[in-house]
Amino acid sequence: MSDAFTAQLDSSSLTAVLHHAGGELARRHEALWQAVWRQKHVPAPVLELCRLRLAQLHGAVHELEAPPPRDARERLDAAKSRSVITGSWVRESCLSPAERSALEFAEVYGQDPQAITDELAAAVKEHFGDAGLVALIEALGVIDGRIRLAMMLGALLPREENHE
Repeated sequence: MSDAFTAQLDSSSLTAVLHHAGGELARRHEALWQAVWRQKHVPAPVLELCRLRLAQLHGAVHELEAPPPRDARERLDAAKSRSVITGSWVRESCLSPAERSALEFAEVYGQDPQAITDELAAAVKEHFGDAGLVALIEALGVIDGRIRLAMMLGALLPREENHE
């Protein structure tokens, strides 16, 4: 593959690419993205930790470097984000049991959604309720899809069109 096709995107810059492709598509995609972060069942900072973990699992370096979505920034703990990015979250005590349950769920989701156990689901429900489990699954689907789409489209863009 030539160097002209090695650009990468993160999920934030994906919006710029979609706007370039067509405004309505970008608007709808962004509305879906914002809805994920504004739902009331799983706090946005918890979803941000999951976003970082999925990015790490996919090797999405640009995604790991991207700023968190607006709704997650305000209450985000930098030490917790760092622990996820460095992979030390499993050993560290800085995460709450609720955050840990969501991250453990996201980890399995990112590798093989069919491998999610009843125990993982029960741990999420214990902290976020039934509606929280559903919201987490939906959010992980959108986050995972957006990361994968950004990686795919980024690989197709010439370097100078990289919207970092």
